[in-house]
Amino acid sequence: MKKNINIPDELFRLKIKELAEETRIKFAKKGLSDIFDILSEIAFLIRKPLDVEGLSGFITYYEDRFVVYLNSSFSLGHERYTGAHELYHIMYNKDILKKEKVFIDENKYEEEEMKADVFAAEFLMPEDYVKEIFLKTVNVDKDNVEPRHVIRMHNYFKVSYKAMLKRLVQLNLCSQKRYFQLLDISTLERKDELQSITMEEGFNIDLIIPSNENYIPREYLIYVKANYENGKISYNEMEEILMFIGLTPEKLGY
Repeated sequence: MKKNINIPDELFRLKIKELAEETRIKFAKKGLSDIFDILSEIAFLIRKPLDVEGLSGFITYYEDRFVVYLNSSFSLGHERYTGAHELYHIMYNKDILKKEKVFIDENKYEEEEMKADVFAAEFLMPEDYVKEIFLKTVNVDKDNVEPRHVIRMHNYFKVSYKAMLKRLVQLNLCSQKRYFQLLDISTLERKDELQSITMEEGFNIDLIIPSNENYIPREYLIYVKANYENGKISYNEMEEILMFIGLTPEKLGY
């Protein structure tokens, strides 16, 4: 395992933290706090398992609407983190998305990708609340954090084990030395052990296994059909749009 942990510069993190807090408050005023509910409010959210290695999700801009695709083949915790990453792009990269339609060139927009990752951590795991819950449910020295402590925390914030562990290091609640020791249990080879400890702690294993959720909003299909019937998209374009959600025009009666 590569001995590397990518912790952002503190000044950079604090600037993104402000954006995350601003966004959280904006949606809280609407009574929305869950990342899937928020994405459904501002975009077409599609959750489907996809057998493509390394693709957690993506966002695109089509016909004046944002479309967020999340690959539910990843664990639910990972999927939620990806959702928060895409939320950053909707909130702060509107102009780029409208111009480019999709973030294809990751090198060209490397800084925005970094910001989106930091935003996801700040949005899902608010600094003050992480510290408060850590004191209430763990409260050990940063060199004595155990897997069961990380499990308690990541289940509270509904993120992946790995994302929570990195956040604890970032906030100086866990040492970098312990990070690499604790990270090992999240590997595929030790998944049974992680699941066992999770259940011993009284949690179900939903966050650490793929949800394989199939969620396509009804309005998305209505939107595609209306655009085809009104001549805004061709049959071939409709075919391409439907292909990535596993449908064909024939299945919709065309």
